[in-house]
Amino acid sequence: MNIKQRRTIRKYTQQPVSDELLNRLIEEASRTQTMGNLQLYSVVVTRSEEMKEKLAPAHFFQPMVTQAPVVLTICADFRRTTDWCLQRQASPGYDNALSFVNAATDALLFTQTFCCLAEEEGLGVCFLGTTIYQPQPIIEALELPELVFPVATLTIGWPAEKPRQTDRLPLQAIVHQETYNPFTPERIDACYKKRESLAVNKHFVELNEKETLAQVFTDIRYTRKDNEVMSENLLATLIRQKFLKADNLLDEVPVVERRPDILECDVVRFQNKKEKWVAFVGMLDGFPYEIFTGLQDDEEGIAIPKSVNKGFIIKHYDREGQKRYDFQFVNKRGYKTTIEGLSERFNPKYWDYAKLISGVLRYRMPIDHVISLITSLQLENDTINSWTAGVARVLKKYLPDSSPMYDEEEQE
Repeated sequence: MNIKQRRTIRKYTQQPVSDELLNRLIEEASRTQTMGNLQLYSVVVTRSEEMKEKLAPAHFFQPMVTQAPVVLTICADFRRTTDWCLQRQASPGYDNALSFVNAATDALLFTQTFCCLAEEEGLGVCFLGTTIYQPQPIIEALELPELVFPVATLTIGWPAEKPRQTDRLPLQAIVHQETYNPFTPERIDACYKKRESLAVNKHFVELNEKETLAQVFTDIRYTRKDNEVMSENLLATLIRQKFLKADNLLDEVPVVERRPDILECDVVRFQNKKEKWVAFVGMLDGFPYEIFTGLQDDEEGIAIPKSVNKGFIIKHYDREGQKRYDFQFVNKRGYKTTIEGLSERFNPKYWDYAKLISGVLRYRMPIDHVISLITSLQLENDTINSWTAGVARVLKKYLPDSSPMYDEEEQE
């Protein structure tokens, strides 16, 4: 396929992508440029439904993650090179920011080459920019060791759609002759005139009740507050993966702490359709840290006295080392009562969305932005949409009085 005809594919047929084809494309893509011929990247191939479900929360449950035949996670990898050096009587020094940039560059060069090769074969590819928004859940799901960091995700399959091509800026917007040429108002007008005049973009501006397309990006899609929060999360994860040293950044980066074994908990009841639900909101330093929800007063649900509005969420390990979360409260007589296995009392779909919400809470995303994220999840199942609306109502009680609330619409 000529690159001028390429388009992002998010819907795929059920036709499998063979190991033979995939391995050939990966091998051919490995001929791309690389720093010092070190090939500072690794590719994790995901085919199983179980692993796709584990990755889905990190990518905000975009449907192609679970529906594509293959998901590739391309990682900046200095682990392999470091281990090679250590086993060959050499002293590696690759636990630093420069090494991460070099490895990330290698990984992205490989990613782009692979995309071109795959599309030439007729495969459909979608590049997921969400990979670096929440890297920690991906690291945990794929069991990535230190000095390995996910930088790109591709969903791959045989196309089941032919969407319209998105526009691109003209050459004069990206090419500078000899030195960088300033973007005067006249030059900005020339560069963005076509994009701003497209009917789809005019509709997008109206839909979001803004005056200009630029405002949609600054005020809704990629806000300063969201960028700063995700930047902090990115730096904190780079510290955990040993590409950055915490002692140099402690004043700037609030490294996410290990979850305490016991958290104080608020009990908040809400309605989902005609069903009565209860939310257990784990609190840390006065902020919501995680959330569990389940049906009240059902054989498979959670029976809890109406008077109980406080308690504790306790992380527990059984003899086999399996982790679970229990809820404990003190009844009117002063006795402790424990409800075991909160995580086992969910419909699995609700559990996945609860993990996503807990993930952003743990990284201290502002509550108003968490609520906006939740309310923007327009899903196929009306019952789950009702549930997310209920969870949003639960979290609104933790809003500072000064926090503005708004609804977001995402452009495809």
